[in-house]
Amino acid sequence: MKSWTYSHLEAFETCPKRYFHTRVAYDVKEPESEYIKWGNTVHKAFQDHVSLGTPFPETMTAFTSIGNQLRAINGVKHCEYKMAINRAFKPVDWYSKEAWSRGIADLVIETPKKLILVDYKTGKRKVSEQLGLYALYAFAHYPAVNEVQSGFIWLKEKKIDKETYRREDVPELWKPFLTRASRLETAFKEDNWPAQPSGLCKGWCPVKSCPHCGVK
Repeated sequence: MKSWTYSHLEAFETCPKRYFHTRVAYDVKEPESEYIKWGNTVHKAFQDHVSLGTPFPETMTAFTSIGNQLRAINGVKHCEYKMAINRAFKPVDWYSKEAWSRGIADLVIETPKKLILVDYKTGKRKVSEQLGLYALYAFAHYPAVNEVQSGFIWLKEKKIDKETYRREDVPELWKPFLTRASRLETAFKEDNWPAQPSGLCKGWCPVKSCPHCGVK
């Protein structure tokens, strides 16, 4: 089994067959949509603004206030911070062969009392367990930290969803992710990647060999 990320879990649960072709066999390439390109550009602009003070481009001036607020928070800031853990939930190097799960936080801020994790979202606001998973990574990488505040910044709606996690919550927080990851591991062990038809089959799936591709 290869190491997994939160997006891997979501992709596998959406359709195991698509996940296999695009993220395991790599015989089908996911197209880079305009939405993905925009998201990458926005993330880079925030990284440059928070770390270097670079002004946002004209198409993103609406984000200046948010960027300035992040810059004003006291603490050591790390942009695009990579975190990886092994099966024992211990931190390992990002490129380590022992890496079991990985995640990249858009922004990590070390403060005297807590750790702040920020994730910029350019899409539609939705419920996600990603905040909890990234807090688990943070607790592993920062053993002296007892409180992590994770937040999604929904840029379209100018809303913030945030959660506060404590170190004593770690065992309970892992439960849903262990269940989800075990299903992915079973698929690898059994080499079983069934198609899961959905509305995404209609014009959104690059796996043209699938009999459901192009069918609602």
